Amino acid sequence: MFDEYLRELQKVTLLTPAEEAAFWQRYRHGGDVESRIRLIEAYQPLVFKLAMQLHPPQALLMDTIQEGTVGLIEAVERFDPTRGVRFSTFAVYRIRGRMLNAFERRGAELSLDQLLAEELVPGSALGDLEAELSLLRVEDRVLHEQIRAAIAELPGRERAILRAFLTREDPREVASVLRISLSHFYRLQKQAIERVRAMIRAPAPHPEAP
Repeated sequence: MFDEYLRELQKVTLLTPAEEAAFWQRYRHGGDVESRIRLIEAYQPLVFKLAMQLHPPQALLMDTIQEGTVGLIEAVERFDPTRGVRFSTFAVYRIRGRMLNAFERRGAELSLDQLLAEELVPGSALGDLEAELSLLRVEDRVLHEQIRAAIAELPGRERAILRAFLTREDPREVASVLRISLSHFYRLQKQAIERVRAMIRAPAPHPEAP
């Protein structure tokens, strides 16, 4: 099944900006089904790339890709090209969210790299950070505390954005509450993730000699 998927993936041709804009125009304003299909096909490589970044177990690989494709379809149906956000940026969140849902349903553990991936995902409801980390099966209590402590050290906006991300809040709603643009939200989120990565991976200071 995976080999067949790869063969189909190799047939995908990328769209030029003009072609993509035309497909969005026909789909959003005329409900053109062929344009919708073409957009979904053109972004299948993005689904594959995000799936590979999560390093799913072989047994979950196709499930992860299939869930990501559902997220891609949802993104195509919800995307508003007049908002000034690139579709690939918009779609990443729904694709990754669906993929992580597949992990959770099957009880798969998520590594630190998966949890703090370059573009992590929002999900559904706001909740306690500790409960969310437990849901994502971060079993190492030391790592758990390191992540919580690192987030607590972030500047106010970055802390709010990363906590909203971990609790799967809609980025557009959070950006509206913070009174910032969606593109600014994404920049701050990336910056927050990089800060947390750096704090967690920094060597612990050696105690001073008496």
